[in-house]
Amino acid sequence: MSDTDIAPGATLAGHCADAHVPRTLVHKAADREVLLSAVRPLTEDRFAVWGRWPHDHLLHHRDADGRRDSLVVVETMRQAGICLSHRFHGVPADHAFVLHGFDFHLDAPLHDRGDGADILFDMTVRRVPGNPRRFRLASDADILLDGRSVGRASMRWDALPPAHYALVRSRSAAAAAPFDVTDPVVEARALSPATVGRDREDAVMLAALDGTSAEWHLRPDTGHPALFDHESDHIPGMVLIEAFRQAALVRAGQDAPGAWAVNSMQASFLSFGEFGQPVTVTAEPDGPNSYLLAARQGPRTLATALAAGGTTSPLGRLIARTGSAAC
Repeated sequence: MSDTDIAPGATLAGHCADAHVPRTLVHKAADREVLLSAVRPLTEDRFAVWGRWPHDHLLHHRDADGRRDSLVVVETMRQAGICLSHRFHGVPADHAFVLHGFDFHLDAPLHDRGDGADILFDMTVRRVPGNPRRFRLASDADILLDGRSVGRASMRWDALPPAHYALVRSRSAAAAAPFDVTDPVVEARALSPATVGRDREDAVMLAALDGTSAEWHLRPDTGHPALFDHESDHIPGMVLIEAFRQAALVRAGQDAPGAWAVNSMQASFLSFGEFGQPVTVTAEPDGPNSYLLAARQGPRTLATALAAGGTTSPLGRLIARTGSAAC
């Protein structure tokens, strides 16, 4: 076995899931939000990234049966891309990261031990050919749980110097449509936490719009300690992804009652979302257990995604196969 191979059940000498990389390397304000324990280069572009997935994280928690929310893969990839960009690809600390898109697919639900020590991403990060003064990067990862591959993920992003980022943001803000403060969607009723698979009201991203079951108003609560760990001048991409997860979950509950979870998603980010202006989230079926999702602000599409999943409980799987029973 060569030094670049990762053996089944691979560990790192001295590795401890309670330890974590410096929060500044993943652009987090609180230590509790850091999902990386350690990184190690294997080749010039290939890295071993050990996870740190707390048992009781506000969003990426484990259910009673040990199943982990699949979006932990997205946030882990996002943090790993930032960390590896800074440490091994020469991206300065003051650069802003702009996510263009990501894909992930899990072969089976994640069942980790609850401390993250059994999670490892075998990850490549490469500069995309083009302007040598521009940091455009892409990554791919094999997700290992106790040394066994359980899925794949990829991501694409830019790292922009402050002046360039400020220019991009000013153009985006100027293109945003003016907001009419009398717009009635501001008064839309928030869904219940249980409906969207959460246990806190500030984690609910969707509010119901009258007369529709496939369209919602986005209601980001900037006080949520995980979704808004630090200040942002736009609606964070992970907020939109969480809204997509919730929208797919609601639609799946309407289409096939029973526990349901996302096991794959392909997402693209197209525009910055501005605070203080209404955002509409939509979800339409795209085959069995698959949904096309979009977030729009006025005439602009902020992000799109295709999410797929399935029932996760024996009762849910039975109902999905046979149809709901009349009592």
